[in-house]
Amino acid sequence: MPGEEKPPEEIKKSSGSGFKKIMMLTAFALIGFMAFVYIQQSGILNQLLGASEPEEQADRPIREVIHRFEQPFLVNMADRDILRYLKVILAVGVTSQGTVVELQQNEVVMRDAIIMVMSAKGSEDLTAPEGIEALKHELSERLNEILQTGQVMNVYFLDLVMQ
Repeated sequence: MPGEEKPPEEIKKSSGSGFKKIMMLTAFALIGFMAFVYIQQSGILNQLLGASEPEEQADRPIREVIHRFEQPFLVNMADRDILRYLKVILAVGVTSQGTVVELQQNEVVMRDAIIMVMSAKGSEDLTAPEGIEALKHELSERLNEILQTGQVMNVYFLDLVMQ
């Protein structure tokens, strides 16, 4: 009736269940928002909607994929007066994973090309940093002449010993 009060047990039950509903709705909303942000940031949303970003793609630099040659390169140098050798552990930065696959499939040809370029160098060619940079450039050009599916962007010496 109009002036009757609810028993204390009913008041506790009704207020507790309302709070639980609000907390659950808040948690679901937060989880949904986090999922939306993740999907948007990862690019999945654009793929699902079929949208592309050609202008942004053109402005983005190409990210290189690193391929490390497992075996070191050991060559006799072109010095005439004394027997010298060059030992190099080499990695290359290439334009795509497909290029890495091509490097791996043609490793014999790639290693031969690298050895031929390096063995044509004398110790005087590699005593200055400019000479080492020139060797990197020459190796990159030679490998790019062979590659079909991409290109070498950078050559990295992980170890270089001349003796």
